[in-house]
Amino acid sequence: MDYLKSEHLKFKRTISNKLIFIVPLITAIFAWIMGGYMGYQYMTLYWWYEFLLPGAIAILCSLSHRKEENAGKYYSVFSMPVNLSRFEFAKGIILVEKLLVSAIFLALLISISNIIAPATAVYSLLHSITGSIGIILASVWQIPLCLYLARKTGMFVPIVLNTILGIVLSTATALGNTIAWWFVPYCWAAKLAEPLMGIEMNGTYAGNCGFSIAIMISISLSILLFLILSYADTKDFSKGR
Repeated sequence: MDYLKSEHLKFKRTISNKLIFIVPLITAIFAWIMGGYMGYQYMTLYWWYEFLLPGAIAILCSLSHRKEENAGKYYSVFSMPVNLSRFEFAKGIILVEKLLVSAIFLALLISISNIIAPATAVYSLLHSITGSIGIILASVWQIPLCLYLARKTGMFVPIVLNTILGIVLSTATALGNTIAWWFVPYCWAAKLAEPLMGIEMNGTYAGNCGFSIAIMISISLSILLFLILSYADTKDFSKGR
């Protein structure tokens, strides 16, 4: 708990705390420009997981690393009697928490149309929250990956790499329509949104929302990979490199 409290304090009055609200707001604005009232709700979600979320995760991870670098290149951390593995894992958990806050804020933005133009709304507030949180859970595996890349290569590589792979692989409908999507983590959020939110891989709204085993597979695989990558990341960090 002390490690989590420490990470919470580090996030106070930082650009990272602002980004978790700025990025969903930008997503909603773009979706409204592109889809108007009719497509606003589902296009906000589509733009979120296909285009902006991978970049947002990479930026948050990179900023978290840069904060420690600017404070003394981790010297104070390595020189203190702390569990380095727990220290690094706490960083990932806090980032998951921040993304969940961002997801709820996005759901509230999506639900604005339930008030302004209820005839065009395709999701209830609860449905929007469920979908937004589900998308985050299907994407959390990117956090330890980006933390590792940021520590090893700096800010540029994880931001560019995660954003490009997130856009290219998640929009690959050829992968999404075969069993191969199980083995491509960047497809998991899109495959979850397909049955849960009725959004097809190409971004069109099919409207066939409901439970599917693909939802549980996407979330389970993502959490499992998050734990595996977190273990690898924390072990590497604990070596003090």
